[in-house]
Amino acid sequence: MTIQHLHPRAVRERPHPPGTAPPVSQEQRVPFAAAEITVEARQAAQRVLESGWVTTGPETLEFEREFAAHVRAPHAVAVSSCTAAIELSLRALRLPPESRVLVPAVTFCGVAQAILHAGLCPVLVDVDPVTAMPSPATVTRAVEACGPPSAMVALHFAGAPAPVAELAEAAGLPPSRVVEDAAHALGTSVDGHPVGSLSQAACFSFYATKNLPIGEGGMVTTGDEQFAARIRRTRLHGMSADAWRRNLPGGNWAYTVEEAGLKANMTDVQAAIGRAQLHHLDDWQRRREVIAARYTAALQTVPGLVCPTLPAGGHHAWHLYVLRVLKEFGTGRDELVTRLAERGIGTSVHFTPLHHMTYFRKAAVFPPEGLPGADDLFPQLLSLPMYPGLPEQSVDRVCSELARLAAPRSQPPPGPATAARLESRPRHAGMRTLVVGAGEAGQALARDLLHASEFGLAPVGFLDDDPARPGSEGLPVLGSLDDTLEVVLEHTIEAVVVAIPGLSPERFRHVVKAAGSAGASVRYLPSFIAALRRDVMGSDMRTMDVHQLIGRSEVHVVSPETGSIIAGKRVLVTGAGGSIGSELCRQVRGFDPSRLFLLDHDESNLHRLQLELYGNALLDDDIVICDIRDRARVDQVFHDLRPEVVFHAAAHKHLPMLERHPCEGVKSNVRGTHHLVWAAVETAVERFILISTDKAADPISILGATKRLAELTVQANAEGPSVLAAVRFGNVLGSRGSLLSVLAEQLSAGGPVTVTHPDVARYFMTVEEAVGLVLEAARLATGGEVFVLDMGDEVRITDLVHKFARSVNVPDPEIRYTGLREGEKLNEVIFSKQEHYTRTSHPKILATKAVSRPSLAALNRHLPDLYAAAEKNDEAETRRSLADLIPGFPAMAGNTPHEARTDPYPDGF
Repeated sequence: MTIQHLHPRAVRERPHPPGTAPPVSQEQRVPFAAAEITVEARQAAQRVLESGWVTTGPETLEFEREFAAHVRAPHAVAVSSCTAAIELSLRALRLPPESRVLVPAVTFCGVAQAILHAGLCPVLVDVDPVTAMPSPATVTRAVEACGPPSAMVALHFAGAPAPVAELAEAAGLPPSRVVEDAAHALGTSVDGHPVGSLSQAACFSFYATKNLPIGEGGMVTTGDEQFAARIRRTRLHGMSADAWRRNLPGGNWAYTVEEAGLKANMTDVQAAIGRAQLHHLDDWQRRREVIAARYTAALQTVPGLVCPTLPAGGHHAWHLYVLRVLKEFGTGRDELVTRLAERGIGTSVHFTPLHHMTYFRKAAVFPPEGLPGADDLFPQLLSLPMYPGLPEQSVDRVCSELARLAAPRSQPPPGPATAARLESRPRHAGMRTLVVGAGEAGQALARDLLHASEFGLAPVGFLDDDPARPGSEGLPVLGSLDDTLEVVLEHTIEAVVVAIPGLSPERFRHVVKAAGSAGASVRYLPSFIAALRRDVMGSDMRTMDVHQLIGRSEVHVVSPETGSIIAGKRVLVTGAGGSIGSELCRQVRGFDPSRLFLLDHDESNLHRLQLELYGNALLDDDIVICDIRDRARVDQVFHDLRPEVVFHAAAHKHLPMLERHPCEGVKSNVRGTHHLVWAAVETAVERFILISTDKAADPISILGATKRLAELTVQANAEGPSVLAAVRFGNVLGSRGSLLSVLAEQLSAGGPVTVTHPDVARYFMTVEEAVGLVLEAARLATGGEVFVLDMGDEVRITDLVHKFARSVNVPDPEIRYTGLREGEKLNEVIFSKQEHYTRTSHPKILATKAVSRPSLAALNRHLPDLYAAAEKNDEAETRRSLADLIPGFPAMAGNTPHEARTDPYPDGF
């Protein structure tokens, strides 16, 4: 294959100047921090907002109680921030004005500000260059140089346990005069005791990037009841507790102020979010440990980098992963920060020493000889990305870039023959590219890339499993496909192009994983050629950076146990020819069913799918042409094939189209599902999983209403030996007719992008996540559940348009707003107000069951009227019947003009 006659991209990246980092694709970017706010947390906040009481109240009290139990502290007081917690704790100690308080020289500036705001004097203590925290020796030196202190703030740096008792003893202080800065330390323990139960007060932070992200907020824990009571008074202007309790039963309007206070209370909205997040904390902490171990394993052999060590006297919470960058690394810390940023990797520095800041040099006291430990340590500190949602591939990319930027190891110069080959080949600026496959396709690709600098790829060699294959164009064969990781790292490869058309999926996945873990992007030859032609811009969704588009990492849903419900079973997939159904068939096939039946009414799609799956078609009876509206045909299929597991993906799903044709939506989505459920129950199918949509929660559209009735049909028939359940999808990126495919068409046509409303927002998931949810739900189901993936926050469509446009080199897309369409919500919900969800054994899957299971008899009484209206194609009567069956559904269609409904992106699953 050759590409010499192909035209370069109309918009292309310019070659980067020599000595600078190559352009970074969206898929390679690794942010320093990312907050995860769960579905439960958002729903908890909504619950509080609807309650009419949003300031400090019952949710705050419950959060205090639950948090205290978590850290094994007798008392907890919720406040507005960790800085406020420290100031309130120092005030509660009731120290004389200008009393001296020991504080680490390397800490957040807000801690010293809190000391000063409390009317006290900060005394800076030097730190141990290994732990970045004060040691008994540095505390003793500070006391000897500056005089005895009245109190001390002890920091658990980065989540490592500080030796609080030893530090207090060195300072000559009792535990009652120690305030712990536990902003990093939720989950830390010292000698088996959780931080929060060690001293007079421990002050926690719930800032958006902390271990327990709420947004803002803090907590003080203590074992002293009187101390807790003082903080409760002072957090609200110093008023007596009756001030905010006055609206509760038995409350009193009168209050008094007996001492100075702050406005530093936590709201019930914050507390509700905190309570919901607390349920995930243990899982998040385990994930942090995995990430830290992965960093250490990869970086401990890189010269000049010193990894943090596991503590001997406690448990590390891994709030931060802090490296020390020594001179042996060959690049200074500040330059390294810049070079990593050029490569799309975010880092941070914790913290600038207090005495390096002008204000604290005047306001604080520190030993006359200075703080040499902090001065030596600060230029070395570098915090790497660390948050539970950080993918392992991103961790590996950070490590590979650090290894690549380290001082080069001495290597022997190339021999004369190699040097001559390298010198003879054309030179151009471009991403260092490895071609997988030294056959005809690979050689042609390498030849054309070497002579086409406008494509921005500079091949440096091949990989090939045939050791006898020679190189080409002066490029050597650098190893086999099994050597991908080593070759990418050794030769600083930035892009890998797979040029073996017949490469098996397993080998392709191996190359992708190995190259990706070393930070290189991967393209398969056919899709690469298409990308060069710009014929299918955006159609290869595997190349998109999902995290950048939807603001969260992709969730790997399927567990190894899922195979047990499929292996050796007869599996039927309806709607098999669609984007969701076909991906479902691909993944089901990987679990070795005894038969995989592909059912659809579109024979062309079925033929295409069987060719893709098996390389041939029409050679067996696994293709089933069937319209699910035809009950007799459905019954025949189930009686003849006897499927044991059924995945029901067939549906009409185009929201605006169904608003125009509601009767067709009922015929397929409700009656078609009813036919399948009847047949499944009658033939004793083991498991039946319906694919639904988040629009079924409190539906206002025909799509949502018909899918909600399909769910109710599944739940009403869930009694008995067959396990029936449903899953709700958000909008699926990359599915046929989805937002991204329409965006790609509109951008490549040069026209404006149409969006219905500036603030419209949706939940998004990838095709892989969607299908993984279906498979895992089949394993988790016991009967009657509706499963939903925890999809993080809703994404504003406008924001996604801009991110997608940048990813395809259209920096400033024109957007035309067309108005919300009939049946369209500004924001979606994933559960209705009447539903109560629970967590499942899978940390990313939620489930709800009907409070009372829908009555099969009641459905059977009302559905015939709906079916009759649909069969008569009576749209008004169909809507009225839907409204009778689903409380809250509008019986009348809206008045939005049709013109406003036909332009925007279709709102598929």
